[in-house]
Amino acid sequence: MSVPTIGNIVFELTEACNQCCRFCYNYWRDGSTPLPPPDPKLARKTLRRLLSQASVGTISFSGGEPMLLKNIHDLALAARFKGTHVNVLTNGTMLTEDALTNFVSLGVGAIQIPILSANAAVHEYLTQLPGSWAKATDALRRVAAVMPTGAYAVLVITAVNAPGVPQTLQLIYDSGVRNVMVNRFNIGGMGLRNCRELVLKPEVLKQAFADVEAFAVAHPDMHFVSGVCTPLCLLDVSPYPHIKFTWCSTDFSRRPVAVSYKGDVRFCNHSPKVIGNIWERPIGEILSDPETVARYAVVPEKCRDCALLSRCNGGCRAASEQVYGSFAEADPILEQI
Repeated sequence: MSVPTIGNIVFELTEACNQCCRFCYNYWRDGSTPLPPPDPKLARKTLRRLLSQASVGTISFSGGEPMLLKNIHDLALAARFKGTHVNVLTNGTMLTEDALTNFVSLGVGAIQIPILSANAAVHEYLTQLPGSWAKATDALRRVAAVMPTGAYAVLVITAVNAPGVPQTLQLIYDSGVRNVMVNRFNIGGMGLRNCRELVLKPEVLKQAFADVEAFAVAHPDMHFVSGVCTPLCLLDVSPYPHIKFTWCSTDFSRRPVAVSYKGDVRFCNHSPKVIGNIWERPIGEILSDPETVARYAVVPEKCRDCALLSRCNGGCRAASEQVYGSFAEADPILEQI
């Protein structure tokens, strides 16, 4: 029996995390209820079911904090055994030497670690975890030493840390890392509670990306990607040719899909809307359901006549789901500036 091919899945191993980042976009991380502890057995069973239902090109283990699962290497092995590429999205604070060695031996392709500032106090203000800066920066250096092409730093730019972008990039460069994701703060989760403090004013947003562009020009061996889709009416990206900007397609065959350890399937890891569960229906049926396809084909009214619509799609519409409860609205960042 043939199974569908899915290019990219973000597999959320747990809702739990040892940090409480002020900007966290996880829809369940709003501070209203306690988070359940990791469930390694269920995560293993769900991963096996997922890999039996689809041929997955790349799976990114995320959370919460994926390193809270002691069997994460077994899960990576299961995915690699199926021919799937594996990435790990971690805050770095729990990445031990042994854990990193095991990831390397399993052929893990990339490890992403957020570095929010060259200033430990700023980084830890945003993560709300004392000691996290030293652990994260140490982990990133160690990853870069053994996985030079697979070490990725993630810089989430907020109003709090934007002034220090050049210094943060220098720290990342000095760590031996040459791949950086520079994402502007995206509204959702804990970020909803801290929105006023974190949202970037247009001039600050543009200056932050100008700082990244200048650093990229001065360091041609570095590669920068901005993975949070930003409305083009807010940010004209033409002044930043050395940054690769991406925008989310509503076509499931061309975008990362989120699957939780419980089997819940969502449009992406920012979206709160569960569109099905792989314990109830195969993921191929869930993603091809006509009602689901129609839901994500809708165009925001304010963007309908915009010449830029085909490029930016109205920004991050998953953020719209979190803020407005609807995918039919444009990115809420447009109402915050």
